[in-house]
Amino acid sequence: MSRARSKFQHTPLWAAVASTLTELQASGEVRIDTETDYVIDYLCRELAAKQVVTPEAVSLAPGR
Repeated sequence: MSRARSKFQHTPLWAAVASTLTELQASGEVRIDTETDYVIDYLCRELAAKQVVTPEAVSLAPGR
């Protein structure tokens, strides 16, 4: 099943979540068995919905 591209994909929030998950996976603290982009999108959506990130964190990067 193909998923639509996330509206968060080119935002600072996406970059931060992706980087953090990569570090946790590399250190063995977390294992992700689901499609990584799905997990990142889910976390971004939840953080944005709970309003715990700044508007700048969910703004598209210039040129996107």
